[in-house]
Amino acid sequence: MTFRQFAFNNVKRNARQYMSYFFSCMFSVAVFFIYAVIMFHPEIDGHEFREGVQRGIMAAEIIIFGFSFLFVMYSTGAFIKSRKKEYGLLMTLGISKSKLNRMLILENTIIGVVSILAGILVGMLFANLFIMGFSKILELEGTLGFHIAPKAIIITVISYFLMFEFNSIFVVWTLKTNAVVDLLRGVKANKRPPKFSWVLSILGLALVIVAYYLAATSTLITIVYRMFYILLLIIPGTYLLFTQFSVAFIYLLKRRRNLYFHKTNLLTISDLSYKLKDHARLLFFVTILSAVAFTASGVLFGAFKSAEAEANAYYPQDVSFLAKGEDNIAMMDKEMDTVLQKFEQANINYQSITVNRTQAQVENLGEMNWADLISFSDYQQIADLNQYSSKQSIKEDQMYIMLPNIVLPGEADFPEELTVSSNNFQAVLNVDTITSVINTTIHTRYTIVVPDQIFDEFANVADPNEQYRYTAMNVPNWTNQADQIVEIMKHVNNDIVEIDASADFYVMMKKTLAHTLFFGLFISVLFFLAAGSILYFKLYQDLDKDISKYKALYRIGLTRKEMKASITQEIAYLFFIPFTVAVIHAGFAFKALQNMLSASVLWPSVMLISCYLAIYAVYFFFIRGLYISKIKHVL
Repeated sequence: MTFRQFAFNNVKRNARQYMSYFFSCMFSVAVFFIYAVIMFHPEIDGHEFREGVQRGIMAAEIIIFGFSFLFVMYSTGAFIKSRKKEYGLLMTLGISKSKLNRMLILENTIIGVVSILAGILVGMLFANLFIMGFSKILELEGTLGFHIAPKAIIITVISYFLMFEFNSIFVVWTLKTNAVVDLLRGVKANKRPPKFSWVLSILGLALVIVAYYLAATSTLITIVYRMFYILLLIIPGTYLLFTQFSVAFIYLLKRRRNLYFHKTNLLTISDLSYKLKDHARLLFFVTILSAVAFTASGVLFGAFKSAEAEANAYYPQDVSFLAKGEDNIAMMDKEMDTVLQKFEQANINYQSITVNRTQAQVENLGEMNWADLISFSDYQQIADLNQYSSKQSIKEDQMYIMLPNIVLPGEADFPEELTVSSNNFQAVLNVDTITSVINTTIHTRYTIVVPDQIFDEFANVADPNEQYRYTAMNVPNWTNQADQIVEIMKHVNNDIVEIDASADFYVMMKKTLAHTLFFGLFISVLFFLAAGSILYFKLYQDLDKDISKYKALYRIGLTRKEMKASITQEIAYLFFIPFTVAVIHAGFAFKALQNMLSASVLWPSVMLISCYLAIYAVYFFFIRGLYISKIKHVL
């Protein structure tokens, strides 16, 4: 047997140990390669989005490669620790350090090359699917053709080959620091009774609760500066939860004798107390990694799914036209005719109402603000047009100030009565607020509903520049014609008519979030898979100790069924404790997002977390099967 065959056999015989590591590397290479295929696709060169898309992909590639580098470095270190006894035995039998180094480099090179080739093959299989999805996201006419640019293959191969080789050198350098006797000892668990501090345990719990409160009560304005404090609290809080509170919680479980001495709980809880303490930093890292994956993908997916609801919230009318001043009002009909003709040519159905509005000033806390007035009758017609609920009556000395669905702090603070005045008329009216049914205008701060008689008084004496004409349009199923509506809006002279449409906001939000979601979702999945792989590496690293423990328990009478149940419980705790904490972290992030959106993000969040849970469950049963099979084999 040659030296190369010896190295190859080492990899083949440790295939199960390398399996999770291999699949994670392969997935990383595949995602990197697919993004590179899209970045170098020749058909995107002629599109206006080319630079933005390529910058986004470049940023995603850097994140993927940087994370892959750290992941491979950690994984390689974990494998070295789990195989130290093998290396020590080889050195005892006479292998030189140079040959051992060559063997390690060969092993890592074999795994790296196979991962790269498998990743590129998987990428090629799914590249066309991703190209079709990318074309749909950008709403291109047709789809981009299937094309594998040679540059994508070259960059992927060179980047990842250099990464694996650098990590091979790192492995060699790591082993140089270990003497033979250290290698033969392998890895031993810390068997000192785990200790904890009640003060630090309570502090960790308090930090997390405060972070949750800040997230749950944040708004569109406060989240900007609260985000820093939330991260400042949640990261050390989570660390203390695993290093201190988890041990304290196990201590409390041990004091519940009925639970502690029930069946195999004594074995599971006792062993878990050591593993939670020994793996505390690892579990903290996995939790943060998973929480980032859940939060990033959940926030992006939730915002993407709520685009229509947000467009309706910011723009109550599907399409609106506003002309200010006599001169612009006189030319408004010509602009409207152009738009309506194009609506008819595009077979876009609509209903419309045209009303007059006028301008006045409102004095609030010594500050004068411009407002535009609308009669109560016209307000009801516009509300009925889009099937919004409206007030059924208004008193003679009353006015309703329209507030948008998204209200900034302090915007809804008004005194009981306000003075509304123009150059030629004035009225003091009692104040109530209602949700706006009219698109906002750049000319005034508020839109106010007043009784018909009061409106007529202001309109009759209004100066030419204080007059407005407003057309509100209802477009059934406007999301299906959003792009056409946006295109039609370009034919309006904005110097004459101010035009607003839900479609404009909707298209902009969908495109922006679609790009970000396309780039971010797979990075989040990569983070999540890496979190599961890291747990697997740590469990496999402890396998030798667990084999010795279960051998001893088997000799003193523990059945295979009981051992299987105990192993399942221990692995489940280590897998699903960080998962559960990460889901709770992400849940409060989703609550913060909900506070800023009109649409519910509950269902998108549940869908996303369920998908992650399904992946995690498959991962758990796969690793549990390998673990139990290995222990059964040596009993």
